[in-house]
Amino acid sequence: MFLPFSPPPSTFLFPVFLLLLLLLPLSLFSSPLSHPPLSWTSPHDPCYHPDGRPRHCLSEFINAAYGVPVNASHLLQGPDYDGNITTLTDLHNPHNLTCWMTHTGPDTGDWVLTLPLGRRFEITYISLQFCHQGEPSDPISISVLKSMDYGRTWRPMQHYSSNCFENFRLPSQTIAKTRHQETEPLCSDPRPLQRQRGGMVLAFSTLDGRPSSPDFDYSPTLQDWVTATDIRVVFHQVSKDIKVGNLDKTEDGTHDLRGTAPLALSDLQVGGRCKCNGHASKCRRDDAGHAVCICEHHTAGPDCDVCEDFYFDRPWHRATPTHPNPCVACECNGHSNKCRFSMEVFQQSGRRSGGVCQKCRHHTAGRHCQYCQNGYTRDHSKPLNHRKACQPCQCHPLGAVGRWCNQTSGQCLCRDGVTGLRCNRCAPGYKQGRSPLRPCIRKFTASEECVSYCQPSQVKVRMNLETYCLKDYVLKVQVKGMERSGPWWQFSISVQTVFRIGSTSRVRRGPQSLWVPDRDLGCGCPALHVGRTFLLIGAEEGERGWGPEESRLVADRSTLALQWREHWSPKLRGFRGRR
Repeated sequence: MFLPFSPPPSTFLFPVFLLLLLLLPLSLFSSPLSHPPLSWTSPHDPCYHPDGRPRHCLSEFINAAYGVPVNASHLLQGPDYDGNITTLTDLHNPHNLTCWMTHTGPDTGDWVLTLPLGRRFEITYISLQFCHQGEPSDPISISVLKSMDYGRTWRPMQHYSSNCFENFRLPSQTIAKTRHQETEPLCSDPRPLQRQRGGMVLAFSTLDGRPSSPDFDYSPTLQDWVTATDIRVVFHQVSKDIKVGNLDKTEDGTHDLRGTAPLALSDLQVGGRCKCNGHASKCRRDDAGHAVCICEHHTAGPDCDVCEDFYFDRPWHRATPTHPNPCVACECNGHSNKCRFSMEVFQQSGRRSGGVCQKCRHHTAGRHCQYCQNGYTRDHSKPLNHRKACQPCQCHPLGAVGRWCNQTSGQCLCRDGVTGLRCNRCAPGYKQGRSPLRPCIRKFTASEECVSYCQPSQVKVRMNLETYCLKDYVLKVQVKGMERSGPWWQFSISVQTVFRIGSTSRVRRGPQSLWVPDRDLGCGCPALHVGRTFLLIGAEEGERGWGPEESRLVADRSTLALQWREHWSPKLRGFRGRR
């Protein structure tokens, strides 16, 4: 049945609800899953504020048992004793009761009524109306159970007994004393039952006596406690009777069941809402006949318990009155319609965003499709969400190494001596070459040519036997003077020590002439200075054809001219004895 009001989300006030329920006209009792729904009086969607912002919303409050056949079974007479009872869930009229009664027989035992709801509901109350007008004289022993997995497993929610400890090993109490106990079944004596028109009523409120019920919207434990797919009511040890009488009306218009069946019921109601987790205001049957929530806030699933495709930027959460928790779309800049949620990314972002785009199109890449693929670069004349925001790299086929370029600037990777955004021109100091592997070659300056021309006489030399034996002569000389003679320079030197000479050499201690080519001296190889003492290591004749006479001492670019260090003297004398 529909009710023309919607209880506040955090209040499951059963007594108030039951009072209003009994005062409603019968014309309002209908099934929301079988008939057109009542229209909302608000011009706005209940799941959104007038300005479009999402908000917490609830599906219609209904009698989930209406029109659903009840299965009755007996502990001794079999599980399918009566599998299609409709008198308990049909249109209830207290002036024309339709009662279901247990059959009398020689056996006592448990009678079990099972009601399949067909989907998950958040149950507010369960009520049973008896056809009896007076209080039962026999002891009462009733259990209310629920299933959350369509009847595979069952969990007790409430026990009623005249002797709780004897029948259920539980103390008699109506209020849970601890938060741990509030999701455990309680046991109490239901008498006195509530007297209503048509018979006595036993009513169970799922949240009555639960300390955390005011915080229901923020308590996953209680939300799980009231969730059910099936309801079962067990009448324990129903006693036999002598006969079954007729339902005679009494003077007040009700039925007299004295001397008839031991158990007679006229109505079973289950008040609640489709479990939509605060993301839907309607619950309807789909094409397959299954009741599903009409999900809002970009949620999906029969219970609005997952996010809609592409709305995975944040993890799914149930809506609350203070936080509607809508699912948020991934930010893919218009280049993808598929993404996934990554908890690792979500944690790294400070729990703000966890969507990772997949299958980026238009040559884009990255978590938000915000980069260009290899071989493409950003066209900054177009916005990032433009389908041509990435354009191919325009790299020169000879000047660039491959077709890769910087995804932001478009700068290609150039070969040595090549420059330009596209690697299409020679860098300063380079000129066009002839090889495709070296399209630009270096243009040397005078100083650079000297570096290339000179031998390694300018590098740091370690004085060892290998260096000692490198050339034909090893001399300690002092430079006295110098003068130019054509393409040569003639140095006046004084040979102070002869550490090594060739077998035909005429070099002796004392004054000598040293000839150095002009080009070599101009490039500083060797670097000789007047007035200083050097260790010369070189060939006696130098390069043939350069000396004016074959016997002259020549120092050229291959000669080592090292400024003298006194500690070399003993070492060099030692080398002389080992050669």
